[in-house]
Amino acid sequence: MSPNTKVIVGLLSFLPILSLLFFIPTIINLIPQFIEWDRYEPDAEEVFRTLGPLLIWIIVAGLISLGLLVFFIIHLINNKTIESGEKVVWIFVFLFVSMVGYPIYWYLRIWKEQPAGV
Repeated sequence: MSPNTKVIVGLLSFLPILSLLFFIPTIINLIPQFIEWDRYEPDAEEVFRTLGPLLIWIIVAGLISLGLLVFFIIHLINNKTIESGEKVVWIFVFLFVSMVGYPIYWYLRIWKEQPAGV
């Protein structure tokens, strides 16, 4: 894998954490709007105008996270330097704590990977 590809995969592997850092303050900033909506029934256009960008970001981040899951599992399965028991552990890490597992796997198994023939 080329160094540029490793950097791109590394940046993408941190995307779920960065998304969470974006998502939490955004929801906190929307609390006053939710309280205001409790006093009256907002129309669909107002709700979509307020929540639309956030929902689009969630969908895009989810699709990227799903793509990363597929990429990392394929990379893991094709990696001959990892024993089968460790592969099972990594798959569970990807499935249950992917937000933390992606950057760790990227650093340990992709970034530090030795070039072929070395």
